[in-house]
Amino acid sequence: MSTRTFSSIPPCGAAILAVALGCLVSQPISAAAPQLTEFPLPSATAGLAGITAGPDGNLWFVERNANQIGKMAPNGTLLAEYPAPAGTFLANELAKGITAGPDGNVWFVISNSGGAGGSAIGRITPAGVIKTFPVPTAVPYAVDIVTGADGNLWFTEYDGDNIGRITPAGVINEYPLPHGTFPWSIALGADGNVWFGETAGMIGRISPAGTIQEFPLNQGRGDNVIAAGPDGNIWLFDAGGIGVVTPQGAFSELPAPSARYPASVLHAGPDGNMWMTTMDGIGSVSPSGQVNDYPVPTASSRPAGITTGPDGNLWFTESASGKIVRASLPSHPCVAGDTTLCIDDQPGDARWQATVSFSTTQGGGRSGKGHALPLASLGVSHGGLFWFFDGTNPEMLLKMLNACSLNERFWVFYSATTNVGFTVTVTDTHNGRSKVYSNKDGKAAPPIQDTSAFSCTGGDARPAPDDGSAGESADRDAVRDLAAWGERGSSLLPSPEPGSRCSTDATTICIDGRFKIQATFQTTQGGGKSGSGQAISLQSLGVAQGGLLWFFSADNPEMLVKVIDACTLNHKFWVFYAAGTNAGFTLTVTDTQTGHQVTYKNADLSAAPPVQDTSALPCS
Repeated sequence: MSTRTFSSIPPCGAAILAVALGCLVSQPISAAAPQLTEFPLPSATAGLAGITAGPDGNLWFVERNANQIGKMAPNGTLLAEYPAPAGTFLANELAKGITAGPDGNVWFVISNSGGAGGSAIGRITPAGVIKTFPVPTAVPYAVDIVTGADGNLWFTEYDGDNIGRITPAGVINEYPLPHGTFPWSIALGADGNVWFGETAGMIGRISPAGTIQEFPLNQGRGDNVIAAGPDGNIWLFDAGGIGVVTPQGAFSELPAPSARYPASVLHAGPDGNMWMTTMDGIGSVSPSGQVNDYPVPTASSRPAGITTGPDGNLWFTESASGKIVRASLPSHPCVAGDTTLCIDDQPGDARWQATVSFSTTQGGGRSGKGHALPLASLGVSHGGLFWFFDGTNPEMLLKMLNACSLNERFWVFYSATTNVGFTVTVTDTHNGRSKVYSNKDGKAAPPIQDTSAFSCTGGDARPAPDDGSAGESADRDAVRDLAAWGERGSSLLPSPEPGSRCSTDATTICIDGRFKIQATFQTTQGGGKSGSGQAISLQSLGVAQGGLLWFFSADNPEMLVKVIDACTLNHKFWVFYAAGTNAGFTLTVTDTQTGHQVTYKNADLSAAPPVQDTSALPCS
């Protein structure tokens, strides 16, 4: 392995509406050498190209010379090879050309269909049934494909100079590029747009509605291989070196690290680094610009496609050897940092690593990394907060729940009081597996309650019995009851007399000594429960404008609530809250100086939507 470090890539572009501004800096992530295991196919001359993790939990890959689509289990067992229609020519090894679709199928590019220069988009079911859809343009030379945020698939037409869109039903639309710039690779950006690399020194993006915008790069750059990075930016590799493009189109670059580059395919790995296949190996680049090269066991094998497999490992193809290679990354415990939140499974194990990147065009545009606020000092080891702009005003509450005793899964719950675009990445440091969640810029972030996020294994500890809860631990009780709440009805909380001050107690959060925050809940499931939400003050963490409420376990808070002084903007105090629960509850916020009160309710079995009430309480 060889290592080089170059001048840092700016991690921030323009992006984000907030109370406070400032550029957020990515932390370098060191990539240890992966353990490589090769799995040869029956034919060494199959001409392997793109590879992707399928919706069925297997790996799917392109055999260009053999004109087949292959399927391999994560243990390396070749499950099947499915012939593509006769006379077709699948995408080459310099593009991914295959992706998991939004419909449970795998989709792939046919660059040449029927021998007359036409192209098609192929769809293959988990059972291997293939259907093709001809591209309308006569000689488009389709190259690469990706699933968009709109639930459709998007592809590049190199010779046709178009960006194509195909619905899961097979309806195709084409969008001509304005400058004749020959699009090549394609990626879904953190901003919800689809980005594409062009060979004429430009990079472009297309919105879900089909609006195209192109951004010039430095002179001499072309044949851009691109991918969405862990920092919310688009990364590109070409003969000019390594580049980064922010969601607003601002470009920065590093020098080409070696003669091995440009990359064939670029991919954001599960370890937070960018990975690529090169002429004679694979390589990684950290967010800070550290480049590592790793040779492959088979010389002159020409690594091609690369992806993260369903097992959390990297997988890549070797186009000249007919081998699929698994790259197992060493596991590392989570190391807490300014932008990294570590969450326990068992006490002190820091098993779960969570990071957030954000990007928005609001407020003039901002992007960067979310800052972590651990809650361990408050007795909360299974969750934490993130803030984007102001440490006193956190945006997100994220939790990890051990439900191995319920459905053999670890659950990811988060809720956010923002309409900023963001990407959340949660990694199991025991095996490197990651889950990624995104919110589109300008959309109030819906709560996520992913009850199948990570599989449990035989070595994973189940929640221990708790003598005080009839053999169930507090965690299990909380997990079981998260889905079990009924609406209480009208608030039973008394209104204070105007002019009084808020007094903090076990069930009351006070903001600025003025705003009183309280909640009640009730359920008919699990034998029935009701009560008052318990308050967790965040003052000791420097968070003056908000607090947490928990219903069942102090280690597992349900709700983040904030009161924001916007009197200089619209003469109102704003109330924002986000709840990681589908419990029925009533939340009441009272201005003790004026006696004004606002109440919010969530119905039974409904995932609590975020509330961003910008006219909640009058300023006087």
